[in-house]
Amino acid sequence: MRNQIVVGSRKSKLALIQTQIVIAALQKYYPKTQFKIQYVTTEGDRNLQASLTQIGGKGVFVKEIEQQLLDHQIDLAVHSLKDVLPVLPEQLTIGAYPQRDCPFDCLISRQPLSSIWDLPEHSIIGTSSSRRQSQLLHQRPDLRVVSIRGNLDSRLHKIATDNLDGIIVAQAGLNRLQPRIQPYYVLNLEDIILPAVGQGCLAVECRQQDLKMRRMLQQINDTRTELCVEIEREFLRELGGDCTFPIGGYARVVNQELTFTGLIATNDGQHLIQAETRTTAPQPQIGRQLAQKLRQKDQYQIIQNANVDDAAL
Repeated sequence: MRNQIVVGSRKSKLALIQTQIVIAALQKYYPKTQFKIQYVTTEGDRNLQASLTQIGGKGVFVKEIEQQLLDHQIDLAVHSLKDVLPVLPEQLTIGAYPQRDCPFDCLISRQPLSSIWDLPEHSIIGTSSSRRQSQLLHQRPDLRVVSIRGNLDSRLHKIATDNLDGIIVAQAGLNRLQPRIQPYYVLNLEDIILPAVGQGCLAVECRQQDLKMRRMLQQINDTRTELCVEIEREFLRELGGDCTFPIGGYARVVNQELTFTGLIATNDGQHLIQAETRTTAPQPQIGRQLAQKLRQKDQYQIIQNANVDDAAL
């Protein structure tokens, strides 16, 4: 067994907490192994002004870290799974999916709310996610959605400085960071917004050829989480992988039955197509099959128009 393992991580507070979660889990099995964190600055960290779509969409928080894996400068990397492209570089693999945290989004608002319908008309909501924007506007087209980026503390600060009525964030980030929310309030959006593929889950990436590391990581892999997120990622792969139009996908197992829900939408929320499948014999191809079903139902040409827009960039 190796005496020291170098772990690649972004520098943000949330990324460091997530990396420490993985290290703590590994140390339970390998108490004599030393873990060293090596910080990596990604394009998503450097460019906080442009939207994620403008600077490359999915992958902007992981590409530099993956390069360090390929260059053998680090031994493993810890990511938020929703940031990881569904097709990895050929020499890399996901060695473990630790048990998933809450996959849902929440609204942090100035006033206590029992539902999004309690928001005053024309309220201003901040989010950097076109997936969140489209689903929110589908329900409340009167709302105004503005783009905000940055860490959780800076986004909370923008509620006051940018005169926002609220912001939408991932519940898992709140659970891990435990920030001071007062004087604001939290509303769970489980029934309003379908999560991003892999949301709430961590991904521990390593080199394909590093068999010792892969065996180590299997100790902290959660098989139910792996089953669900692999279905979700197969769904995303079938839709194109680095998609620039809103996509949601969530698989869960309840009483031995797997339910997988997927959707595609236009950015303005005017058109949204959703489908669901249930099975007691789940396989990754369920994700691909549901993606194909959405393609067939796409009478608004959401996917085709998004591909045309990409080609024009």
